[in-house]
Amino acid sequence: MAGKGTGLFALTATLVAAEFNTATLIGGASVAYLFGTVGMWYTSLIFIAVFLAYAFTVAKKYRKLNISTISQFFDKRFKNEKYSELIRFMSAIITLFYTWLAPASYLAGLAVIGSVLLGVDPVIFSITIVVICLILSITGGLLTAIGIDVVAFIMIMIGIPTILFIGISAAGGFGSLSQVYEPKLLSLAPVWDTEVNFPIALTWGLQILFLYIAAPWYGQRIFSAKNEKVAYTAMLWNTFFIVVLYGMVVLATMFSKVVFPSLDKPEEALPLLIATQSNSLVQGLLLVTLLLVGVSTLIAVWNSAVSIIVNDVVRRYFLKNKGDRQFIIASRICFVIIAASTLIFGIVFIGNIQNSLLFLSTFTGIVAIPILISLYWKKYNSLGALSSMISGLAYSGIAITLSFPIYFISPIAVIVATIVGIIVSLATSKNHVTDNQEFYELIESPLELESHETESVLIPKESN
Repeated sequence: MAGKGTGLFALTATLVAAEFNTATLIGGASVAYLFGTVGMWYTSLIFIAVFLAYAFTVAKKYRKLNISTISQFFDKRFKNEKYSELIRFMSAIITLFYTWLAPASYLAGLAVIGSVLLGVDPVIFSITIVVICLILSITGGLLTAIGIDVVAFIMIMIGIPTILFIGISAAGGFGSLSQVYEPKLLSLAPVWDTEVNFPIALTWGLQILFLYIAAPWYGQRIFSAKNEKVAYTAMLWNTFFIVVLYGMVVLATMFSKVVFPSLDKPEEALPLLIATQSNSLVQGLLLVTLLLVGVSTLIAVWNSAVSIIVNDVVRRYFLKNKGDRQFIIASRICFVIIAASTLIFGIVFIGNIQNSLLFLSTFTGIVAIPILISLYWKKYNSLGALSSMISGLAYSGIAITLSFPIYFISPIAVIVATIVGIIVSLATSKNHVTDNQEFYELIESPLELESHETESVLIPKESN
């Protein structure tokens, strides 16, 4: 953690940079290239609902809890309950699943950018990026991630409007879009009959919301806020910037279709626009911007994965009461292993970036269900939370195996997990009494407690 003193500008910058990643950028741009303003819903407008919901439901409460991982949330909420340790472990493994594999999709996006703009073999480019990120991660941690994010944010604010200007100039203005898109794909009215359509955009938004509620790398940033007001305000600014910036990316990609109307690989549309329609100086600026976007997100998610492994698994179950040196060594070993897996899966994900994100986020988002219910319903117990997770994961696995449409996977999984968790909690209320008064007093308090008071009262000591 970078302490508990991150201010509004730095927190806003790191939230924007953490979300503005190369997987969504390149994958979402390919949706815009193929389906016009469907991509605007899918990549930009849906984030209005996502981040506002995050701000109103968990941003302030997360900051008040003064925690560093999602597993610690369950420690506090289900303290001393029979299944508290099991749900803690499950949440760690599920969130680790995403943080372990998702960086590969970000690397795949970077590989597309590097191969188009620099003409470098995707494998060589991927190896180079992974080595750079590994060095930065081992030497810096979250503090380095936030520092890189601030620089990336400034570059994004310059680079993305530049890309849009290049697109408008190359295409000859907005009127040219009607040459390559039918009218329904130039309107913001919901479109239902395309391969990627409005229901899929809504489903993607739901998955992103639940993913971020359960996402340790987003949580780490919120936890580091100076106070809960900063956390809440930063989320509102983050919403504004993400919607506007991704909207610019969508428009730029739509303009690129005027220039390249028949690309076999839609994921290359945005990099090709930069490579062919701008001079060397601008190409260099935009390449640095996109590289910073990818590197900042990779480092952020890697840090979260290592934090989960070391703090929630190794420290708790395998290396109890060991010195800092052992944990530093364990962290570095984890970074190397994660870097290697990112490289391998990143090469596999090239060409399927957005689909890989869709399915990875489905499972991790299930953790958000017990988090949300736990925050707002006092009778929800550890067995109910455990049942929510298991039922949601089981349904999602079955639905994906049977190739259900994406809008019949995560939305139904949310309903199943919620209903099962509530029923089990009610049915076992007499046998599983919850002792969560301190938890609710803290998250409902109008004034933030001093950090030393919070830590002494609520952070559980490691068991021997």
